[in-house]
Amino acid sequence: MRKLATLGLGIMLTLGALGAVEVGGCAGRTPPVVGSVNQFDSNAYLTLVTTDNIIQGCKRDLTAGVFPANIAEYVKPALNGLIQAYNVANVAYTGYHAAAVAGTVTVVQQTQVTNALNNVQTATTTLIAARGGN
Repeated sequence: MRKLATLGLGIMLTLGALGAVEVGGCAGRTPPVVGSVNQFDSNAYLTLVTTDNIIQGCKRDLTAGVFPANIAEYVKPALNGLIQAYNVANVAYTGYHAAAVAGTVTVVQQTQVTNALNNVQTATTTLIAARGGN
């Protein structure tokens, strides 16, 4: 049960960080991560870190046989979908961050990151459903 709660917390953090990406200028947000260029950069980074933690935890759970076979058969493809979405988002973010640090970032790059993180959110929701909503 603790593992399910941990995944749920991680997913809430991911979805919360994604929401912060979309409305980056709202008051009361977490201060930017050291090394980030702006709030968007910070939120995108935190979303990727949280998503990586979710991926690693779910991999461990699959390896340890935490899921019953009838659930694992749905979790595996959902996890693979999240991994693919994460990889695309990570590449988009890495390019965005490098350009932001150099002062050459474009709206297109930021839009690519936003779209990729939205796909991560969708894939995370799919993983939640595959786990039975937990």
